[in-house]
Amino acid sequence: MTTTDDRLRQTYRALGLLIKKVEVSFLKRKADLRAFEGTRKEYRQAAADYEGWKARTVHFANRARERRAELEDRVRVLQQSHAFEEIRTALQTIAQAVSDHRDTIRSSGRQETTADRMLWVRLDLLPDGTLANHASGSAPR
Repeated sequence: MTTTDDRLRQTYRALGLLIKKVEVSFLKRKADLRAFEGTRKEYRQAAADYEGWKARTVHFANRARERRAELEDRVRVLQQSHAFEEIRTALQTIAQAVSDHRDTIRSSGRQETTADRMLWVRLDLLPDGTLANHASGSAPR
């Protein structure tokens, strides 16, 4: 479940939820043991059962935490990559809106303002060529 990016994130989240459920189980089982009502012999048996369960569960939880920690760096890189892609898409949308604004102003014969020209210059200075290509027409005057 860790070979593809989508499955990697899903596995990471599932392991996190699993670890939380184990922690809740610990609290519940410990509270149940404290609230145990019965004979001394029954309590000792319940405590022994709890200790056996606890040992197995601690081992399981530790393995889940280790596996989740192994995935953490890969998940972080995926999340950063996804965030960068979202930012790039937002910038492309903004660049297209600025370009459309410039085209509308110029085709309608309206007077360009200083703010318009400053915005258009900024569009033309964007480092990513694909964003700057959204601008149609010539450079601002």
